[in-house]
Amino acid sequence: MNLESFASSFDYFESLFKNCKENAMAVLNSEGIVLAINRAFTNCFGYEEKDIIDKNATILFTEKDQKEGLLEKELAEVLAKGQSNDNNYLVNKNNERTWVSGESVLVKNKHGDSVILKVIQNIHQQKNYSIALESLNTLNERILSTINDVVMVLDRDLKVITTNKAFFQLFNTTHEKVADVNLDTFLKLSETNQKLHEDLWAAVATNTGFSDAEIELTIPNNGKKFFEIICTPLSNPNNQDFLLTIHDITVPKELENEREDIIGFVTHELRNPLSNLILSNEVLKEAVKENNPALVNDMLSRVERSIERMNKMVAGLYESTKVKAGQLHLELSAFNFGQMVKEAIETLTVLQPSFDIIMHGDANFQMVADRHRLIQVITNYLSNAIKYSNGKHKVTLTITNAQDLVTVAVKDEGLGIPKKYLPHVFERFFRAKTTSNIEGIGLGLFLCSRIIDAHQGRVWAESEENKGSVFYFSIPTKPSFSSSDKLLLK
Repeated sequence: MNLESFASSFDYFESLFKNCKENAMAVLNSEGIVLAINRAFTNCFGYEEKDIIDKNATILFTEKDQKEGLLEKELAEVLAKGQSNDNNYLVNKNNERTWVSGESVLVKNKHGDSVILKVIQNIHQQKNYSIALESLNTLNERILSTINDVVMVLDRDLKVITTNKAFFQLFNTTHEKVADVNLDTFLKLSETNQKLHEDLWAAVATNTGFSDAEIELTIPNNGKKFFEIICTPLSNPNNQDFLLTIHDITVPKELENEREDIIGFVTHELRNPLSNLILSNEVLKEAVKENNPALVNDMLSRVERSIERMNKMVAGLYESTKVKAGQLHLELSAFNFGQMVKEAIETLTVLQPSFDIIMHGDANFQMVADRHRLIQVITNYLSNAIKYSNGKHKVTLTITNAQDLVTVAVKDEGLGIPKKYLPHVFERFFRAKTTSNIEGIGLGLFLCSRIIDAHQGRVWAESEENKGSVFYFSIPTKPSFSSSDKLLLK
């Protein structure tokens, strides 16, 4: 059977086959032998009729596809089903590969004779574009995965289209959960974040962006965090998407708040002793002019007390700043715990002889720690118990030593702490409003918490308003300290 006898059954076949310019065509028999090609085939693959007619079409396939029997599989599928699709490389006359997409169809004439018509489209350029785009997307994803900031693309309904690894880490979610979810679900917008919500919808309405927006979020297992938001519109032929960048500014924000706290502390707490110094100085001048020794001595005593108070405040502030910066190092030594506690009690008893400080528990054991720092903690606990005693003169210190852990509890019967303030008592500069009239700058308990933390221990408190408080700390009796802590065995 030749091509002319087969094609005579179809008036339009020869014209379609010969004149088609875009689709390359080849006619094969059931064994894959090439019976005919059209001009578009020659233009695409470089083969003239003399180069390929009566040859097996496997010469068009790559060596890999030949080994895998790709042509044989295609022929078998066409003969069985009457049709087959392919999308693979074909090799031209110059041995260059061209990516093609095609369809093979089993064609029969009225006599029952059949051939396979292979229609081929050259998609090499499109495939290269697709591969380049895929590589670019892969590169973009890799770049995004290395960015610590959360980066996401939103549609006009504020639904998350795509995002990076930092997003899933921040919100502790998975790729499945983020699909088609509105951003509000993750931000959990509160009143403080309502401005961001309004800015985002304004950006959607006007196709404009914004920057320097700030939000505050409570992240599971990470606590309160502060973020800066930058929104940039993206040009898209079909719609308008938005690129949103969420930058963690918690550390600089905390530093800013800390600076404000320090400024507030200096402004508020140093004002009284400074005013006393100024006033005492004026009175002192007059007392000297009037030759009034008694008044001079009185004013000098006031000046001395004001200076001492200012020195304590500045020293406490300086030490808390060092601790905050992680510069607290322990001077370790071996000592008797009970003797250390008694020394702290005796110090307070001399200063406050009217108070009855009672010690309970067996503290006669050796341990390695920073003796001076632990005296500082116990002294602070006892001082607070006395300061907030509200006229009660009994303070109890209880020591419990069990399972390589020593716990110290200091109990008073004084003012107590309102429940809402209790979680904050160890925070820097914290002062409950109910005790604002009592002298203090809110650094003592903060320092205690850092000292105990350095000893691998913990602090906590229990209290009931108007019934007193109990302040605790516990530390291991056999700690393992780092080499940065200085060990002085005595």
